[in-house]
Amino acid sequence: MSVSRSHMPVHLNQLDVVSRALLPVVRHFLNAFMQPDSQGWRLAFASASATWGEARGLSIANGTQTFLSTVLRARPVPLAYCDPLDIDARQHLTLDEGDVLSLLAAMRADETPKAREILARLTGGHIPSRIVSQGLLLAAQLDSDGEVLRSSKRPQLTLV
Repeated sequence: MSVSRSHMPVHLNQLDVVSRALLPVVRHFLNAFMQPDSQGWRLAFASASATWGEARGLSIANGTQTFLSTVLRARPVPLAYCDPLDIDARQHLTLDEGDVLSLLAAMRADETPKAREILARLTGGHIPSRIVSQGLLLAAQLDSDGEVLRSSKRPQLTLV
């Protein structure tokens, strides 16, 4: 389902590789949030697993789901998105999809002013700290190059 908001005449080749890979996952999750009977969440997890491998893909999908859920709760209206199964819409982005992917790209590139501007546009002028923290966690997962992210609070085991 496409939510009523115009498409930008932007083609996927203008996105970076990571954003292009994440787009189907984002679309399937948005579809699942807007149409719970669609089972879009299953397709989102499957798409992420196919792209990044099972372990990393499932982690990225979970981070994406958490991030999008947080963004949706901070907005007065749902995000506009293209139907992830519509072949004709695959080469285009809605304004909201472009903003979500641009926000994550700015966070991955450590472009704080740009990220703030995009986040304010997505949330109607607010900068919710929960979105920032979820976005930074997802950005770190996307840029980890397959490495396992470890919490600094995790205990270190030593031989005695």
